[in-house]
Amino acid sequence: MAYLAVNYPAPIPVGHVVEVTEYEDTRPEKKRRGFDMGEAFRHPALQDLDTGIRYLNHVHVSRGGNGGNSFTPNKYPLQPRTDLSVARVWRARVAACTLVNVEGLDTQHTMLELTAEE
Repeated sequence: MAYLAVNYPAPIPVGHVVEVTEYEDTRPEKKRRGFDMGEAFRHPALQDLDTGIRYLNHVHVSRGGNGGNSFTPNKYPLQPRTDLSVARVWRARVAACTLVNVEGLDTQHTMLELTAEE
């Protein structure tokens, strides 16, 4: 059993197989301190292999900031940026999925319980 938390909504149904892509921290050693939640290595990308739906953080598709505001939809690409260095890709089956509303951030976070997929 593995637990995975992401800071975006990913309502993946129980029983579905997900592919998790983790990214490398490519920052120079001297820059690896402080608050760095805007870096792709902090946020795994998810793809529900049963539906084909991909769940991403804006850092997976945009190099700078979130690209706008919540009133205007952004035209994000359908796939993660090609310049991101992949550290690891693995598959698992969803055993539980919980979405939590975070009012202060006006968003949802997701907690997944995953079992290894053979």
